[in-house]
Amino acid sequence: MRQIIQSIFFHLLIITAFGQGPSKADIKYKPKDLNDAILQLEKIHDDTTKQKILAMTEREFIANSHFGLGMWMRNNWGLWKGGVLAKHFNSMGIYHPDDMSGIILTSYYRHLNGHDRELEKQVKYYQDYWKASNEHSNRLKTDTSYQKEIRHRQDSFKTAFFNEKKLKWSSGKKVSGYIDKRCDFIKDFLLRTKVEGNIIEWRDEKLIIKVTKYYDERLKKRLVKCYKITDDILIVPDHELFRLEE
Repeated sequence: MRQIIQSIFFHLLIITAFGQGPSKADIKYKPKDLNDAILQLEKIHDDTTKQKILAMTEREFIANSHFGLGMWMRNNWGLWKGGVLAKHFNSMGIYHPDDMSGIILTSYYRHLNGHDRELEKQVKYYQDYWKASNEHSNRLKTDTSYQKEIRHRQDSFKTAFFNEKKLKWSSGKKVSGYIDKRCDFIKDFLLRTKVEGNIIEWRDEKLIIKVTKYYDERLKKRLVKCYKITDDILIVPDHELFRLEE
């Protein structure tokens, strides 16, 4: 059964990636370099699929393809396993499979549009990203002043985000969300129940609501005792588990 499910998933993935099922030879073929990869994608995609790609912006195509066509390439063209195509990218200074598939997708899109691939710029973009990321990681480990600066930025962002949320989630607005079924119990989504209500106020960082609906009425007595609910007034234990009902 597992093999059947995997087979169906793979088939659906191929259809999503290529617009129609390619031949077995096309599926098994592993490109040797970037030019070969682009030619293979052009061969696999029919004209209808190419027109759909051309109707997208570059950003839309890359975003929509990362977990479809991009994942298929990473898994089947040996990008994770250090295959020939991966080694080709390694020779350019590109080492992460996500970056490799990103360059292939970008170059393929530009190829279809008749644009310059600007390969050097693409490579530099990923190299600069990893350089900055590694410098950031190293400074976080060794530079205390930098640690404080980053922590301050994060705190400022969280504060600004929370203040914006409080303004949007104003008194009288309807919200719904999840609270734990039991007091001091293991935190697990399966052990939560849903409630709905109207916002009364924010008290510091606590959301206070008037509960209008318990989705499981059998749990009401337990919840009232657990959260000390009086007249259906609930101090929400975790407002991140709630959403605003527009």
